[in-house]
Amino acid sequence: MKTQLIQVASFLTITAFLVACGGKKDSVKTEDQKEVSQSTELSTNYDVDVNYSTLGWKGTKVGGAHNGNISISSGTISVEKNNITAGSFTIDMKTITNADLLEKDKNDKLVAHLSGPDFFDVEKFNTAKFEITGSEKLAEADANGNNYKIMGNLTIKDVTKNITIPANVTMDATQFTATSKFNIDRTDFGVKYNSGKFFANIGDKAIGDIIEFDLNLKASPKK
Repeated sequence: MKTQLIQVASFLTITAFLVACGGKKDSVKTEDQKEVSQSTELSTNYDVDVNYSTLGWKGTKVGGAHNGNISISSGTISVEKNNITAGSFTIDMKTITNADLLEKDKNDKLVAHLSGPDFFDVEKFNTAKFEITGSEKLAEADANGNNYKIMGNLTIKDVTKNITIPANVTMDATQFTATSKFNIDRTDFGVKYNSGKFFANIGDKAIGDIIEFDLNLKASPKK
């Protein structure tokens, strides 16, 4: 009986470690950066409304998780014949917030750590950016309601990788909206602090490699 309990405890510990390190979650595939798409004279251009556009984040560690938001500071979207043809948005990395720690001291400490050299080093790399390199409108929406695949160069800490994200897009003459949930492996962008892939024997100090993003873009026709 004692042996069985030890085996169960070991299994739970390993499972918790794998979840914390992103072993149970898939990240988007990263490729070399590609040429950025450009709008044309035929494009309908939208300006991203930064007051109503958000980027949520979630990260995991052994035995827990944290989540919060980062502000989008600017962006544009170009459309031709109801197809996304170009665009980009800029993320203000100095605006990282945490939403789950209610005690101010702990909240401030986490945000300072995420903003510091161990993670995103926002004093040196104060913005991140996504630039569209292509898009594909799906014939039918997928199980999550996504009707587009959007390809783009994501730049974090001056490391640029091309990724493809799913998106639920609606557009008309008055508004463009897009929502997308996707995961990245932070180590692909040089954020390696306490990653189990790079630091051996760190046990319960391991921090998950996967960052989950929840993007919500709203844009209005350029005036």
